[in-house]
Amino acid sequence: DFIVNGPQKPQKPSLLSAQTSFKQRILVILGGGVILVILIVIFASIFSNKPKTAGLLSIAQQQSTLIALAALGEKTADQQITKNLATTVGLSLTSGQLNLVNYLKVTGSKITATSLLSSQTSVLSTELTSTPANNFDSVYVQLTKAQLTNYVSAIKQVFSSSNPTSQKVLLSNLYVSGNLLIKEVNTVTTDLK
Repeated sequence: DFIVNGPQKPQKPSLLSAQTSFKQRILVILGGGVILVILIVIFASIFSNKPKTAGLLSIAQQQSTLIALAALGEKTADQQITKNLATTVGLSLTSGQLNLVNYLKVTGSKITATSLLSSQTSVLSTELTSTPANNFDSVYVQLTKAQLTNYVSAIKQVFSSSNPTSQKVLLSNLYVSGNLLIKEVNTVTTDLK
């Protein structure tokens, strides 16, 4: 049989057999340990990557404030252009808030109507309702512009610290919408003068 098959090839010793050197064994064990640590870090980052939602709740509260101001503007404004602005702001921010609240619910945040309320809402509403009727439109537009500017700044700040792509897309859409509303407010400001 050895004539037909030729000489047998010597078997290589396995890495953990008695024939391998101590250095080889240590290198194999260390290499396996490094690979195990890398896998643990990767799995931990994949499965525990919960998005930060504190900034998103603040944005939703700002949306509620602007929606409340818009409702007041729709009812109280004298000029049609101001009423149209209030309607546009209200509808746009209500739509954005629905998307934001749905995202927060999907990420496991518990959102209630009271958690969306802001103390600033009542302060600004009081300021707006105490405005004389002949000055309501310009005060409403000024307050809306200031609040929209703060809103867009907050979105930009949260965007820079957000991680998941879905959160960045949501914030990007809100940012674009907010900037369009600011342009609309600027147009109304020019038309009111």
